[in-house]
Amino acid sequence: MADPNKDLLEVAQKTTDDFYELLGVGFDAVDTEIRKAYRRTSLKYHPDKNPDDKTLADKFILIGVARDILSDPKLKAEYDRARLRKKEKALQDELLDGRRRKMKEDLERREREGVSMKRKRTEDLTAAEMREQEIQRLAEDGKRRRKEQQEKLERQRQEEEASFMEPSPEPVPKSQPPGQTAEIDRTIRVRFSRDGDAATWDREKLSQMFSRFGKVDSVVMGKDKKIRLSGEKHRKTCAVVFIVYTRMDHANEAVMDGKSEYPLLESVAWASKEPEIKSPMNGEFSAPSTPNTTPNKSFRASFTGGLGKGFGSTPGTPSFSFSPSTPSLEEVTMIRLKQAEKRRLEEQIRQKEAAEEAAA
Repeated sequence: MADPNKDLLEVAQKTTDDFYELLGVGFDAVDTEIRKAYRRTSLKYHPDKNPDDKTLADKFILIGVARDILSDPKLKAEYDRARLRKKEKALQDELLDGRRRKMKEDLERREREGVSMKRKRTEDLTAAEMREQEIQRLAEDGKRRRKEQQEKLERQRQEEEASFMEPSPEPVPKSQPPGQTAEIDRTIRVRFSRDGDAATWDREKLSQMFSRFGKVDSVVMGKDKKIRLSGEKHRKTCAVVFIVYTRMDHANEAVMDGKSEYPLLESVAWASKEPEIKSPMNGEFSAPSTPNTTPNKSFRASFTGGLGKGFGSTPGTPSFSFSPSTPSLEEVTMIRLKQAEKRRLEEQIRQKEAAEEAAA
């Protein structure tokens, strides 16, 4: 036995009749309103009341179908979707016809103004040719808009990354006491993504973490932003933190060992540019720089002879000239000791690995 709902479902999907208009009810009519409208309309078009009009018999049957479909929630939903699609298609056709008329009017106006036309006259164009021209124009316009949107997004991304990476510590006074480094030169920048354990890191936690390298003067939390990290497909929420140490050698140790101590960190670098640490050698200073930075600042010292008994301009006394950001001699000594210790440990590891390979 055939399923009556299957036939009604096919009618709901394919019919071109407006059942709401046929019954005289609104789109949001409830079941009681639909049935009341059906009784009223069926009496009006009943064949017994219109014996001379044979066409009303088909309309009477259609009224019953409309009632059955609109009274069933599933059939009504299917009919509403099909009806909406037909209305959208009709609107698109109407808009396309409007564009065709405008294009034809523009072409005729240009011809009247004596503009040379290389393509066919509008009246000689077939509907297919006009449609092809319009499709091509829309495709070119869409391509241009997509290119503009991509350029806009790329500019926004670059601006966000530039503002994200720009350090914002407090300005440094123009003059510093001799042997004392400026605050910006004792500041490091730490970046990490808000994932896993790092999602809850705050000022107190970061201060505790980086205090292992030396005394922390202050911690400045930047605003979290979404950026695309190197090698990642999607943007991640990242935090930037500025940590100010009281001594430059402590800041240098944090830059050198911070990433290895805390693998969840994305980067640990100087907030500004790396101070160039130099040691006495042939009358001036020179020393390697730490990773992830660019040398910028330096200090020099000149010697007038060997060590004397006093200080001042006495011959044999070393004289130093410091720039405002010059680290103290104690800081230079500690930094170089740290570098020497690190090289010694690396050499021990290499020797141990070589011994193990030889034994194997």
